[in-house]
Amino acid sequence: MWYSVAFTVPAFFLFGLVFGSFTNALIYRLPSKDYTILKPKRSICPSCKHELSWRDNIPLFSYFLLAGKCRYCKTKIPIRYPLVEFLSAFLYALNAFIFPLPEAIALSLVVTGLILTSFIDIEHFMIPDTGVVLVGIGAFFWAFFRGRFPNNLLDALIVTGAMLAFFFISNAIKKDSFGFGDVELLGVMALATGLIGSLYTVMIAAFTALAVYALSSVVNKRKFDRSAQLPFGPFIAVGGYLTILMLKSIEGLYTF
Repeated sequence: MWYSVAFTVPAFFLFGLVFGSFTNALIYRLPSKDYTILKPKRSICPSCKHELSWRDNIPLFSYFLLAGKCRYCKTKIPIRYPLVEFLSAFLYALNAFIFPLPEAIALSLVVTGLILTSFIDIEHFMIPDTGVVLVGIGAFFWAFFRGRFPNNLLDALIVTGAMLAFFFISNAIKKDSFGFGDVELLGVMALATGLIGSLYTVMIAAFTALAVYALSSVVNKRKFDRSAQLPFGPFIAVGGYLTILMLKSIEGLYTF
């Protein structure tokens, strides 16, 4: 068993770097009207639009080799690029360490969708359909390999219905207080977490969001602002992923 882990964990880390680099491209392109997934064919500098060579596009390593600056215009490369690549690689490797190969692959697809969704939501306050689809496909196959179907499908429908009701009620009280993309993301995450897991996902997401907002207010010396806009997608991602990792223990609390 140890030799299998010794091979799969480094392999998943490398795959995570590669897919993290591709995820960076999607984070930049999907919200833009000027670019698509396939256009342009090669990566470009976001600042000077110069086409990057392979030397400039080695996941994680190029950032440090270039001292965090574009080779051509010397503009600083946003820290988001190495962060996404390292986060993808680390979580891919963690998946391989904890779960059998089929489940690790499926959960890595979930991770890519969550990272894509989170960083676009942070920058643009929107949750892309591409991210939701990736999470949904990965969650479906993870639950399938875990023997959690068809029960989780019914749970996902219940969670989606409940979140839709919350969406309409909250927005009737205050417009744009809760995004429809959050409903979709919680709905597809429920394919993996089930009903009880979804409750924990929301609970972890809410407490994490509150903690981050409170810390940000203290650091920036701001007063509590009830009208402040906060992207909820990243917190759903954190809550959902942690819930999946702890799902067996969580459900064990309700087994008598």
